[in-house]
Amino acid sequence: MEHLSEELIIEILKRITRTSDLNSLSLVSKQLYSIDAEQRATIRLDCGLATEAFPALCSRFPNLLKVEIDYSGWTSGNGSQIDNQCLLFFSSCCTLLNDLTLSFCSNISDPGIACLTYCKKLMSLRLNSIPELTSSGLLLLAVGCKALSSVYLNDCKGIAGSTEWLEHLGANGSLEELAVKNCKGIGQYHFLKFGSGWMKLQKFEYENEQGFWSFFHRDRDPSYKADTYRYDLLCESLKDLRLAHLVTEPEGPEIGLRFLLGKCKALERLCLEYVSGLIDKE
Repeated sequence: MEHLSEELIIEILKRITRTSDLNSLSLVSKQLYSIDAEQRATIRLDCGLATEAFPALCSRFPNLLKVEIDYSGWTSGNGSQIDNQCLLFFSSCCTLLNDLTLSFCSNISDPGIACLTYCKKLMSLRLNSIPELTSSGLLLLAVGCKALSSVYLNDCKGIAGSTEWLEHLGANGSLEELAVKNCKGIGQYHFLKFGSGWMKLQKFEYENEQGFWSFFHRDRDPSYKADTYRYDLLCESLKDLRLAHLVTEPEGPEIGLRFLLGKCKALERLCLEYVSGLIDKE
């Protein structure tokens, strides 16, 4: 291998897709180890990651573009999870990052999420079951990550109260995809605060946390405030729409996200699941 040019080695590495194979190949020689570290663009980390090894891992792969950290199935026997300090080190090392997924990271809170503002090229962010995340952390993220075009939030129980983060994302106008699923503190009426952000949005998904049986109680969405919202929002770029577990009223002012159905002129894909209260004309 030492007789091969660096360009040819890079081409060979690009054709190897399995992480385990890349790891094995990088141990063959110092040259391969160095080139692999420079060229590695994607990495996935799970419960087997030792926290003390995380800084060395970040330092070795400074050019990462896409990272997934998944602690699903984690138990105390797996050791400690990465925390805010780890995320600070990660963000300062991997400044080229444009795609990040964090799942079941129970030690990550607002200060850690705020560290992602060092990643100025971050475009896609998926936060799945991050219990300590609040609206304050999302606001810091929205202010600092101007390049964000895709945001996915799922089962983040701590988000409640202020919608300033959503207003800021809307005013920034860079989002093309927004998905919020099973986040108790984010109601359907909060999305009216997204404002002009609807103009560029191409994909929107909202699933309420409440289960099917709660529809029989017809509880009013706690995010609803009478005579507060206007529905003259433009969403003509929206191509993909999914609404699930919503209660709307066929008569009266409480219409919520159903207003989207009459405004999405470019719609190509529609999915409605357990949306109670829609009528034929909509």
